[in-house]
Amino acid sequence: MAVRLLFNNPGTEPWTLAGAALVDSAGEQVGLARWPLASIPANGAGAVVVGIEGARAQLGCPCTLKLWEAQGPRTFTLENVTFPEGKAKGP
Repeated sequence: MAVRLLFNNPGTEPWTLAGAALVDSAGEQVGLARWPLASIPANGAGAVVVGIEGARAQLGCPCTLKLWEAQGPRTFTLENVTFPEGKAKGP
């Protein structure tokens, strides 16, 4: 499971994704794989991709998605994240 996020960076410095995690309602944290497409330029826009590698974690959602940058204190937090139930459909 992965998600692509589009960002606007109103800051004066580029923003580079360094880490990502999901924190569930019980405080359990799952680290996420991350694929920064490129640094998000100052006063510009860009995208990052984050996801859970392997089997889907059992999280008590809603969750909080946290992303942080490589050089500096700027973080992105998105609360009340939920995921649809993944049910395989028959032929």
